[in-house]
Amino acid sequence: MKSARKTKPERHRTFEERLSDRLRSRKIEDVKLRARQAQGKIRRFVNTNLRKQEMVAALALRRGECNRCGACCELLFKCPFLKKNPDGTSLCGIYDNRPNSCRLFPIEKRDIQEVRGSCSYYFIERPIRLGKAS
Repeated sequence: MKSARKTKPERHRTFEERLSDRLRSRKIEDVKLRARQAQGKIRRFVNTNLRKQEMVAALALRRGECNRCGACCELLFKCPFLKKNPDGTSLCGIYDNRPNSCRLFPIEKRDIQEVRGSCSYYFIERPIRLGKAS
């Protein structure tokens, strides 16, 4: 005859333990996001300054317009030239002289995944080819 295995009753975790686990998980996710943002800043700097042909190809897939949320200006750290308006929009203090990595953001689809907020740009899979006009 098979004997029924007795298992220990699962220990119920306290609220403090669950909260501690949740906070630890958020910190880990935050560190991972910040690492992706740092890697992205370096990648965008290299691409905008050294790999211009690849940049042109990547930007051909970008669509949309800037919604002036300023989220891209707060990647890894807040840009000292970013000015926040009371209505929620942002303004660049050096807009006419901003660096190429700022001017061309986002360059690839993965750049949008680094932003905390909602970027209004999106990317298509491949560029649309237009035929010759008749």
